[in-house]
Amino acid sequence: MTPSFRSPYLSFLMGLLVITLFLGAAIFFFMTQERPIAKVSNQQQAMDISKVLRCPMATNQSLFESQAPIAHELKAQIFTMLEQGQSQDEIIHFMVQRYGEKIRYQPELKGSTLALWFGPLLFLLLGVGICLALTKRSAPRPTL
Repeated sequence: MTPSFRSPYLSFLMGLLVITLFLGAAIFFFMTQERPIAKVSNQQQAMDISKVLRCPMATNQSLFESQAPIAHELKAQIFTMLEQGQSQDEIIHFMVQRYGEKIRYQPELKGSTLALWFGPLLFLLLGVGICLALTKRSAPRPTL
């Protein structure tokens, strides 16, 4: 026996440490082998969904970007719903039903959102038309 293992308590603790390390390594190995492909797919889908939804608390941030507590809860809920087998459309529909159409970054094209989709284009065309009319009116007329 070497001098470092003279105490029976020390040799017991060293044996306990070795057993704990082996058990920990085995548990870690089996936990990482469980579902790597499905987990990555669900994580990617959850990130994609959280990028198209707006955070209810943070101003002009998606759920993916936001650090608000509710954003973390909603991201976890999205991931849980994906693991339960729900599709992206079902999850987005659920969030819209719960938080309203405002949670979408790009609202659907329907009668109530036509102004959101085509309003900026109409204002641009109106501005260009006014500028052309003013420049045409202020241009000197050629005299004959």
